[in-house]
Amino acid sequence: MNVPAGDIATLYQAEVRRLRAFVRRIVGNHGAAEDVVQQAFVNLLRRGGDGAQVNAGYIKQAAHNLALNHLRDARRRADVELAGLEVEHIADSRPTPETIVMYRRELQRLLEAIAALPERRRQAFVLKRIEGLSYDEIAERMGTSRNTVISQVVAAMAQLDALLDSPPAA
Repeated sequence: MNVPAGDIATLYQAEVRRLRAFVRRIVGNHGAAEDVVQQAFVNLLRRGGDGAQVNAGYIKQAAHNLALNHLRDARRRADVELAGLEVEHIADSRPTPETIVMYRRELQRLLEAIAALPERRRQAFVLKRIEGLSYDEIAERMGTSRNTVISQVVAAMAQLDALLDSPPAA
């Protein structure tokens, strides 16, 4: 659609939805796409009365160029923001000493609870949950049936759940 430079409103109404969708595919953000399309038409209005014919292809190319500029500028802003961070303002992902002590206590409780299981139950549980063997492999290793192994592992998990739900001894 060719329109005189002064009739940009008609072009806007005819093309705005298509341009928004086009730019959104480039920038990946609805709000940014809206801003880019608006800027394309503002730039067109500023050019104003230079007498040139404006068409849908022209405004699409202008929006495309602005969208690419937007992406380039966003990358630059991200680089500048990361470069401007002070090391002491970055959160340390390592656990605190208190958290380490808490995790060690929980691990100690778990190991003690596993050690308190009856021998066959503990063996089935360790082979399944810690060593990752299949029920059939465990049955063969322990010289028992697959169903017995399953019931031993289930019983071990129930016993561990009960032991670990109780408050730790002081």
